Amino acid sequence: MSSRINRGFLNVSCKLRKKDTNVCIFWSVTRKCNGFTLLEVLLALSILALVITAVYSSFATVGKNIKQAEITRDSTDLARTLAAKIIVDIENAYVNSTMTSQTIFYGEKVVFGTGEDQPRFDTLSLTTFTNWRALDSKETDLWEVGYFFKEKADGTGYVMMRREKRVLSTTTPAGEGGVEYQITDRVKGLQMRYNKGGDTWYDAWTTKNTYPQIVEIALTLDSGMTYTTRVNVELGLL
Repeated sequence: MSSRINRGFLNVSCKLRKKDTNVCIFWSVTRKCNGFTLLEVLLALSILALVITAVYSSFATVGKNIKQAEITRDSTDLARTLAAKIIVDIENAYVNSTMTSQTIFYGEKVVFGTGEDQPRFDTLSLTTFTNWRALDSKETDLWEVGYFFKEKADGTGYVMMRREKRVLSTTTPAGEGGVEYQITDRVKGLQMRYNKGGDTWYDAWTTKNTYPQIVEIALTLDSGMTYTTRVNVELGLL
């Protein structure tokens, strides 16, 4: 006669013999594995948290780098566009004191506020051969343009402006008149220096009927980046 008894985690097989009463033979010992222990669950969660943190950090770093690259690209494109417009005007600048209508090349150092660390917002007025006139227009290629800054209405900064006077005359003084329009509010500083040959640079050019040989332009944008270039005056005084 035999019987099987389950006692907890032990499977016990017992055989009853005539001479030996209740002789039990332990034929196997097995452990039931129906789930994970709390320690195993906590360890798995810790590893998963580390993996998620590493992946998130990688994506955050990539996203930050992409955003910074976009800001740099936009700032560079804007600086190139602004500098190209100013450079073309300077390269084709023209001054002639014998003309009936007034010609001009005038650069002024401008600082808003007080203190040595204040940014410069320089102005420039010049006559230049860059007028894109219509075919049937009576205008000439020579016109007067100017670059300057105006304070925003809310007082939070300054706006870069451009002035265009298409018709030169003796009745309107040089440096005045024309049409003004906004270019951008992202310029946080414009510094110009002038060189008439040699090692000396000037922060302003106030001799209206002459011209410098080289003009240095430094544009600072709202991204904090400053772009500097130099341009030669090609036409100049004739």
